[in-house]
Amino acid sequence: MAGAMMAMMNNVASSVVYTPLAGSLQFDPAGARYLSLSPGTTLGTSAYTIEGWFYNNVDYTAQRGLVATDQFNALSLFNNDAQSFTLDRYGGGGARTYTFPSNTLQVNQWQYIILNRNAGTQVETMWVGTFVNTSAYVTCNRATSAAGGSSVSGGTQVNNLDYSGPCNWIGRFYGGYWPGFITNLRITVGSAVYNSTSSTVIAPSAPLTSLANTQYLMLGAAVTTDTSGTQTVTNNNSVAQTSTVPF
Repeated sequence: MAGAMMAMMNNVASSVVYTPLAGSLQFDPAGARYLSLSPGTTLGTSAYTIEGWFYNNVDYTAQRGLVATDQFNALSLFNNDAQSFTLDRYGGGGARTYTFPSNTLQVNQWQYIILNRNAGTQVETMWVGTFVNTSAYVTCNRATSAAGGSSVSGGTQVNNLDYSGPCNWIGRFYGGYWPGFITNLRITVGSAVYNSTSSTVIAPSAPLTSLANTQYLMLGAAVTTDTSGTQTVTNNNSVAQTSTVPF
C-alpha cells in the first residue's frame, strides 16, 4: 500500500503544470494571409533564436513558410518536406539545410520548432518537438544532419552568413504560405536562448516572455500585437485570432 501511494505521489510530482496560452493566429494559403513586420528583425552575423508552436492543417507535400522576407540578404525559413528545413538568404548568397528523421513534421499536431545560432562560434542547429498530452514535457530533438555551412557535425554546423536585411514576414515566404496556426512565437536577436550543441531541449510549458534581445513576440491574444514592443505589425488578408492552442 505504501509503495502504491509513493508511486502515485511521484507521478503527481512529475506531472507538468501547463499555463494556458491566450490563443493562436490562423493563417491560410488560399486567402494569402500573413503578417508583415516593420522594421523587421535584422539578424546580421549575431546569435539568434527563432522559436514557436506551429500547427499545419494541410500537408507537407509543398514548402511552407514560417518566418521569411522579401528583403535582400534577409532570412527566409521554410520546410522542404516532412523532414527538412531550409534557411535561405533572399537574393542569393547561401542556403543552409537541417534534416530530421522521416516524417518528423506532422499534420494536425502542435509542434515546437526552434532555430538557434550560438554567439561567438556561430554554431547553428534546429530542434522539433511534438505536443502529445498535458502530463509530460515536450522534448525537442535536434536535427540529425546539416548542410551548407562549415564544420558540419551531425545536426549542427557553423553558419557565418550575414543576414543584413530585415526578416519581415510571418506565415509566408517567397514560395508560399503557412497553412494553419502559430502561437508563442519569439524572435530573439543578439543572443541565443539555447545552446546549439545540446541534443535535446524542452519546449516551454507557459507563455513566453520578452527577453532583453527579443525583437518580436506573438502570444496569440491579438493579431497585430508585438509583446516585445518592437514591431509595427500589419495584418495582410485577414489573419484571424483563434482559441486553438496546444495547452
